[in-house]
Formats: sequence, structure tokens, C-alpha cells
Amino acid sequence: MAHIRINYHSSILQMPIVLDVLLPQGHGGYKVLYLLHGAGGDHASWILKSRIADYVEGANLAVIMPSGNNKFYVNNINGKDYFSFITQELTDMCQKWFKISKESVDRYIAGMSMGGYGAYYAALKKPSFYHCAFSYSGLLNIIERYKSPQGLEMSPTFGTKQQLINNLYDLYQLINNNSTKNVDNSTQFITFCGLQDSKRHMSEEFAQKAKKAGYTVLLQEEEGGHNWEYWDKCIKQTISYIVKETNRCR
Repeated sequence: MAHIRINYHSSILQMPIVLDVLLPQGHGGYKVLYLLHGAGGDHASWILKSRIADYVEGANLAVIMPSGNNKFYVNNINGKDYFSFITQELTDMCQKWFKISKESVDRYIAGMSMGGYGAYYAALKKPSFYHCAFSYSGLLNIIERYKSPQGLEMSPTFGTKQQLINNLYDLYQLINNNSTKNVDNSTQFITFCGLQDSKRHMSEEFAQKAKKAGYTVLLQEEEGGHNWEYWDKCIKQTISYIVKETNRCR
């Protein structure tokens, strides 16, 4: 397994971007996990604060870790187009640079806290683009977050609360909007949350609403809080899940 750090200029964001990448050293065609950090983090968060490099060793899985700059991985009302960067440019560039699969069945996205929102937003906006999306303690109710931003600037990203609603930044609105379409082949959603997490209700509500809309959803709750000790367990289980899926398909 190689650990690579890439610096390049993003054409969509019109700014320098740094990525951390964990890449198998073999014949290629690897499954790929796009892994998003939370508020206050960056491309190095998962490498520095979890044991992901140990867990992915021998898994034949590439892990791409970009920086989201506290912008929730959406196309900002008063800023840059992070959603387009994550789901278009980043995917295209990584498929050119590395020997990863181009098939949606081999593409996964995950994130913790703010990154959990970003992963689910991307999966709902682009149904079937990712095989499976994972949220760890995700900030899945952005409207509620307006009442208590806790240091996260909401208006530069989403605008007013009414703009957030009008532009379908709210995950529950996206679920309702998609419910009129065929979701049989859409992304699977796996939601992790610790029993001691103060935002646990967001994960439970998302699972309930997404299941009702016809999505394939798994909610997994166990002992843990809103911290790296719990998220390390989450990424370990995610890698195991992807490896088991790979073995079943052989």
C-alpha cells in the first residue's frame, strides 16, 4: 500500500488542492472509497487520527481523501462549487491518475460529521453514481444546524434558511424529491452513530425517512460518541464491509 500526497490546481475550484491517497500496489481495477473529513479537518485528518492505513492494507481498495474547507461539499451559494469538484473533477482526475475502476458498483463514498452530510448529499444528488454511501455521526439535518451553528458559517455555504430549502440542500427534501423516481438501483446508505452522540437523532431520522422512500438503508448504533475513537471503529467496519462485498462477487 502506497501513501501519496498530491498537490494540484483544481479547474472547478480555481485554487490549489491537496489530496491524501492510499493506493494498492498491484494490477489495478481497484474499488475506490472517497473519504470526507469533518468540520475543522482536512485531507490529512483520516491518516493522522485513525488507523485507516492499517485497515486498508491488503484490501485492494484505493482511498481518496480531499479537503472540503468546511464548505459541506456542496456548490456554495456565495462560494465555490465543492459538489462539482468532489463528484466530477476529483473522480475524473483520480481515474486518469490511478488504476481504479470506473464502474459505479466499485465506487463508495463516506464521511464523518460534516463529511457524513457531504457523502449522503452526493449520493442523493447523483443516484447510482456510488454503490454505497456511509455516514459516521453525520450532521444530516442542516435546517436544525441553523439554530446552533457551533462555529460553522452557514450563510456563505447555504444562504438563508429559505435559500437552503429552495435549493434542496436539505437531505430530507432530496429524499422526498427523489421518491417519485425509481430508487431500486440507487446507492445503498449505511448510517453509523454512537449511542452517546448528541446528534444521534439525525441518523435515526434519516434512516427512517430514507427507508420509507424506498432506499436500501442500514442503521448501526453502538457505544460511542462524536469522536475519533468511534470513527476509527466506523472506518474499520467500512473497509471490512467493502472487502466482504468484493469476496462475494468473485
